[in-house]
Amino acid sequence: MKRLSCATWIGIAILLIGSGCGVGVNRSFDLDDGETRSGGLMTVNGSLTIGTDCRIGGDCRTVNGRIEVGDRSTVKGLQTVNGRVEIGSNVTVDGDVVTVNGRVEVDSASEIAGDVTTVNGDVDLIGATVQGSVSLSNGDVLLDAGARIGRDLEINGGDSPRVEIVLRGNSVIAGDVRVSGPDDRVVVYLENGTIEGRVRGASVVEGPPPRR
Repeated sequence: MKRLSCATWIGIAILLIGSGCGVGVNRSFDLDDGETRSGGLMTVNGSLTIGTDCRIGGDCRTVNGRIEVGDRSTVKGLQTVNGRVEIGSNVTVDGDVVTVNGRVEVDSASEIAGDVTTVNGDVDLIGATVQGSVSLSNGDVLLDAGARIGRDLEINGGDSPRVEIVLRGNSVIAGDVRVSGPDDRVVVYLENGTIEGRVRGASVVEGPPPRR
């Protein structure tokens, strides 16, 4: 997946001014429960908070700020550069979830139609489904409560000395686990989960990770 620079995000923001999307520069958006928007939301310095039972017809993007989506909402793509992404339960994301510096947390029965990507941050999927792939460089991965990745889990070259991937609660990775970098950097713990594809470039341990 191609990652966009901060300059590109700002250019997009300028292009969207006056287009019908909610656009801000130094402001946050806080949508009330049940709110509907035909377009998306975009800000440069600010967070995006979407309430429960909302319907957003366009992408939600910020450069510096977190994105939070409440239960049972429907949104398009979610993209931030510096900030975490938190998705509640029974949420539908009809696109990708992308952050550069921040963790991604997706709760039970939520479904992401595209990919999940972060560079520096953990990925936690608790009973959630990602139809595409999940990729990151520095951070751990947790799949629990029947979570599912429909394609590959990719750990790209990074500077973190250790990456832990934990599958528990009958979770599934339908594709491969693919790692670029030192072979001893990534450990997959199959506490109670399944990898249907191959594991490349990582060691596999049957059982839970050690307590830190």
